[in-house]
Amino acid sequence: MAHYPSRRSILGMLTALGAVVGGGVYFWKAGPESLVGRILVRRFPGVRIDAASIAALTRDVKDAKFQTLGRRLALEGGARAAGIVGIDALARWKLTAASFSQLERKAITFFILGSDFLDVRDPRSDRVTYVEAPLVCPNRFAEYD
Repeated sequence: MAHYPSRRSILGMLTALGAVVGGGVYFWKAGPESLVGRILVRRFPGVRIDAASIAALTRDVKDAKFQTLGRRLALEGGARAAGIVGIDALARWKLTAASFSQLERKAITFFILGSDFLDVRDPRSDRVTYVEAPLVCPNRFAEYD
């Protein structure tokens, strides 16, 4: 006589599987891309930015500022913390305020200078696209002799 799993054990396994998938989605959504996206929403409310642009901006910020393993882990941890306590708490908390401010400034600078933000007619109605961080001088308003 074959023994089949009971409905309770099947429901238990499905619940555990749902929890694992939900946890994976949470950690994926609470990563650095989510943090950079929140920074942009905080500083540019209503501006339309697509997910590919946020991913490219996050990649460039990581490459510029978070090259060592320790710094990358700190970014991942900060992103997870922002998902739990909120981005404003990181900006105000004494231990994280300076680092968060540097991250925010780098993300905003790269976004403004590496996107078409200054070129679109209305960033709230037209989609703003980030391409890449400027390679030479990041000041597009500089006058060279």
